[in-house]
Amino acid sequence: MRIWSLGSGSKGNALLVECGDTRVLVDAGFPARTLSTRLTAIGVAPGSVSACVMTHEHIDHVRGAAGAAKRWGWSLHATPGTAGGYGELADAGVAHFEAGATLSIGRAELTTVRTSHDASDPIGLVVTDRASGARAAIVYDLGVVTAEVRESVRDVDVLVIEANHDEGMLRGGPYPRYLQNRIASRTGHLSNRAAAALCADVAHGALNHVVLAHLSETNNDHGLATQTVSRALGRTRFTGRVSTAAQHGPVGPFCAKHSRTTARVEQLTLF
Repeated sequence: MRIWSLGSGSKGNALLVECGDTRVLVDAGFPARTLSTRLTAIGVAPGSVSACVMTHEHIDHVRGAAGAAKRWGWSLHATPGTAGGYGELADAGVAHFEAGATLSIGRAELTTVRTSHDASDPIGLVVTDRASGARAAIVYDLGVVTAEVRESVRDVDVLVIEANHDEGMLRGGPYPRYLQNRIASRTGHLSNRAAAALCADVAHGALNHVVLAHLSETNNDHGLATQTVSRALGRTRFTGRVSTAAQHGPVGPFCAKHSRTTARVEQLTLF
């Protein structure tokens, strides 16, 4: 399994998950032309993408979905709340699923998990490559880590997690108080500190890569986010890499190095 971030932040979000010859986009928050440019930059033809699964209806996650699906024949998948929350999706033939459902798209099995965000019916995803057993979690745009989210991301090879803001930078920054409060709320966005706490809690010996996503360009710093999470992971068995997704271009691939069977054996040998 390989994962690329095509871009992540308040101006747009899209991730490509590749399981063999199955390619699934998670969110399409850029115009179709931008999606095409960024896919081409990583050597992927837009027409080779099978589907787009949308996490919620905010424009920075769905902006290009309908146009791209029409242009390249992608199937679209979303909860009813997400599909009904953005006008362009109304006639786009979106296949609905309920939060908690598992979708099968080619070699990819996508298990959805409800998240806490100020959207109609937001979700995160755990993607499993049915051939290799490799697993990746993609969880961003959430104000708090629920027990359900925590358990769903506990046993993965790659963890894509939101690290939206540094709390001091947010409170000392230019945003008005109401917006600061919204971002810091239980239905807002995860701070570096909250992301670090989750990573430290779920880290295990077979976790290859932690990818920090949806970083604010105003209230965060890539180096600070990486340092905060890396420091927390340094107190665990984690020996993988920590990377940050960028807003304005692709980053990756992030790869699962082992199958689930191999990873479990290697994890046990650490004790």
